[in-house]
Amino acid sequence: MKLKRIIMADGENYSILLDSTGLPLPYPNLFVTKVYRNNSEASSSCHAVFERIRYFYEICDFLNIDIVRRCITGNFLTKLEIESIAKWAKRKVTTFRKHVKKNKSKNVISFVPKVNKLEAARATIITDHEGDISPSTAYNRLTTYAKYIGWLEEELFPSKTSTSENELKSFRPKKISDEGETGNMDEDYKSLTSIEMIKVLDIVRPDSSSNPWKNESLKYRNQLMTNMLEAIGCRRGELLKIKIEDIKRHPKNGRRYVTIRSTVDLDDRRLDRPEAKTLGRHVPLDKRLSNMIDDYLIEHRSKVNGAESIPYLFITHNHKTSKNNALSKSAINKVCRQISKVVAFRVHPHAFRHTWNDRFSDNADKRIVAGKTTDAKSESDRQKLMGWREDSKMAKHYSKRHENKRAFDVGMELQEKGSSNIEKIVGGYDEDIEY
Repeated sequence: MKLKRIIMADGENYSILLDSTGLPLPYPNLFVTKVYRNNSEASSSCHAVFERIRYFYEICDFLNIDIVRRCITGNFLTKLEIESIAKWAKRKVTTFRKHVKKNKSKNVISFVPKVNKLEAARATIITDHEGDISPSTAYNRLTTYAKYIGWLEEELFPSKTSTSENELKSFRPKKISDEGETGNMDEDYKSLTSIEMIKVLDIVRPDSSSNPWKNESLKYRNQLMTNMLEAIGCRRGELLKIKIEDIKRHPKNGRRYVTIRSTVDLDDRRLDRPEAKTLGRHVPLDKRLSNMIDDYLIEHRSKVNGAESIPYLFITHNHKTSKNNALSKSAINKVCRQISKVVAFRVHPHAFRHTWNDRFSDNADKRIVAGKTTDAKSESDRQKLMGWREDSKMAKHYSKRHENKRAFDVGMELQEKGSSNIEKIVGGYDEDIEY
């Protein structure tokens, strides 16, 4: 089974799931098109759904479940089968594939009665946590599986009522508990600390001895990318969509700004075309960032072969070819992996967006205390700078996370003060204690 990216005749990016012979799988492709693409989901979101469904079919194949045939005949999934699918959905794909390979490699003749394959699959699921995935990933997988099974049963055997979708959803890990707890704080908190961010920005300096790139122009390009992600908190796709013409000066005050575009650029021929998930907006650029952009454009980008024909700010820097291209999303991921290797902690593009929001929250708290703004105004500013709609829940999510962290810090401070007083008092004589 293969997942392939395609570009349609009108320039739209999309994906298609193929079987082992290279033919499109009818039901998965129809499902994603009707349920996701036709509801204006981004091509990257559709691709992620395809990835989940591909893994779902791998699980079904291992458990000897022909899901389409079962739905056509009305022989819907049993509770035992749903439980097994849910268990494997919470494991890493690599862990699952190793398990499958290990079982296939066994060629042992046994004289004991054959055990049902599904029972064996359930029995051999390891209970260690090394192969587990994050609760949010498991939640998304099981949601997709449940939707697909529910849709498939309704399409192929509508006369029979089924509870498969709801039963599979019942195995999803809770995002937030009934008490409003957020589970593992470190897992949900994807930001970089201030010290970590300083380390990242320090090693991407072109003159840093720890800089992981040898090519001079790559050093300046990657430094600019990293600093823009940190400074404006944009998404990876938004950064890659920036064209040189999007960097402008305000006609009245002369201040530099960049336009983050939300429209799909059908002329962009990148196979995995970057797309914006938020509203278009104008974001200010300070002098440091502005100078960094000019330096990259004039001293480095201009010397790349074919750069003049590429409208996008960030491009490949292959000096062995006469034609370079706009930078891809996988290239930014690679840059982050290279940075991670040097700093010895994980750095990924979206971490910069989380970190920006933490920094915004800290600054907003200080401005509120100083009487320069209000809670409502600061959250409105956050929405505009991040490109969120007024009814978006994302601003509230970041605000609540900051409040939780602040409450945690306050609680810790209170305990430490209490502990200090207790250590002075407990064990002392009555006459030494002041009431």
